[in-house]
Amino acid sequence: MLKLPLKYYDESGRILPPKWLYVILALFSLDWIAFIFSLASRSQTEALLKLFYPQSESLGLALLSSVPIVLGLVLISQRERLWKKGITGWSRALLPLILVGVIASLSVQFYHIVSVHWGFEMITAIKVVVSIISLYCISRSRHLRWMIQDWKKPHCE
Repeated sequence: MLKLPLKYYDESGRILPPKWLYVILALFSLDWIAFIFSLASRSQTEALLKLFYPQSESLGLALLSSVPIVLGLVLISQRERLWKKGITGWSRALLPLILVGVIASLSVQFYHIVSVHWGFEMITAIKVVVSIISLYCISRSRHLRWMIQDWKKPHCE
């Protein structure tokens, strides 16, 4: 008996990640996306970075805190290649890696709140709320737990 509806499985019978996980990973990777796009226009790199990150250390902290999220995204995107090589142990580290990234991003938001002396900023408030909701959803999701259990087992193809 299947744990999830058939649409949540790939062709080889492995559980696919939920779509909302990709949205969460993309949201927490926005710092990297903004950084890469700012580097794409060489003449305006500094102006674009100042627009998104007015404090000089905030870009570095944001990029550093989202490294576990980006690593998790890379692991998920390269899962077929890793399975073909017989590497399945990485799946155990996937959820803790993503949770550490979300907690680190939340910590950076609280650092920013303290640095502006608890002044209210709508973007920061949205980021904090999204981080808390993401922590809850990721830590309580049965779909993710079943996916990780499924990804630990080698499948014969």
